[in-house]
Amino acid sequence: SSRPLRDAIVLESHNDFDSNGGALYDWLITNGLNKKYKIIWLLWNKNPGKLPDNVTACRLTMPGLRKAYYLYTSKYLLSSHAVIGSYRDDQVSVYMDHGAMSLKSVKGVYFIPHNLNYILMPSEDMAPILINDYNVDTSFTRPIITGYPYQDILYSDEPGDLKKITTESYNKVIIWMPTFRKNKNGVRNDSSKDEKMGIPVIDNYDQYERLNEYLNDNNVLMIIKIHPMQDLSVVRIQTLSNIIVLDGKSVKQYGVDNYRLMKDTDALITDYSSVACDYLHLDRPIGYTLDDEADYRLGFLVNPPEKLMAGEKIYNYDQLIDFISGIVASKDLYKTARHELFDKCFKYHDGKSCATLADSLHLD
Repeated sequence: SSRPLRDAIVLESHNDFDSNGGALYDWLITNGLNKKYKIIWLLWNKNPGKLPDNVTACRLTMPGLRKAYYLYTSKYLLSSHAVIGSYRDDQVSVYMDHGAMSLKSVKGVYFIPHNLNYILMPSEDMAPILINDYNVDTSFTRPIITGYPYQDILYSDEPGDLKKITTESYNKVIIWMPTFRKNKNGVRNDSSKDEKMGIPVIDNYDQYERLNEYLNDNNVLMIIKIHPMQDLSVVRIQTLSNIIVLDGKSVKQYGVDNYRLMKDTDALITDYSSVACDYLHLDRPIGYTLDDEADYRLGFLVNPPEKLMAGEKIYNYDQLIDFISGIVASKDLYKTARHELFDKCFKYHDGKSCATLADSLHLD
């Protein structure tokens, strides 16, 4: 018979120490669970620097005996990006996912392996939709309804990450997070609409400068966060007086976390990205740019995608300015719609997702 499994937890996440893996890890360390469990990070990137007691790391993408040993002997395998299933029957493997529901469909892009025990789902309402989209075979893989660990950040009282990128104070701060249309290696181009400036709704540099002037006149800061997968050669915007453009590189330089940054904002602009659902936890206005809805190639999680939207629809530059002027005036026309959508998307609204997950896996 094989040896008994060790009290060990293997963790993995998109960019190491971020997303659901990172949030759960922080919770485990804060609660001293590294005394009970050895924690092993499977890293996409190199050296993580000094780690706490009983925490170690090895490269995910490199073959190695140490990695194989941990994968075959640890009780828990918790992934947020690579979808790591169980190697033995007595292990517990969980795919925590790396975002809430995005409005775009991933059918045929993501496959959940049969040796995965559990997949996190945010609510009873969303589970069947996500099971279908992810092609989950529920005779092998069971959904567990908990919150997503990283969303706990949105409930914390600690100051967020805005201070890392500016020391100025503003009347309002708006974050714009477009999903990617065209990825770096050119393999995926999810939209056939040609975006002149590399972001939705803005057609030329003149409009971009006018937007900055409008923000400046109203003492509003806009942070435009380019998706880390986006091909930057098509992005023709740069930081101006009242617009800060962040890409994968500058996010690393500043040490900024998406969710810690979102916390410090008054409104979100996005499109089909999962951050639109995350932002519901903050109960603040959301605007959706839909200028390429008809050209969007991936298809949507639900049809029409508006069923999962609760906010202003923005099809052009003038409507973008209208949305911003509503934020300046502290108008919030979609509060009721947002609360209804929030209840449908998320069972838990308490910021205790890490504890709920740990509890359902009997970690503590």
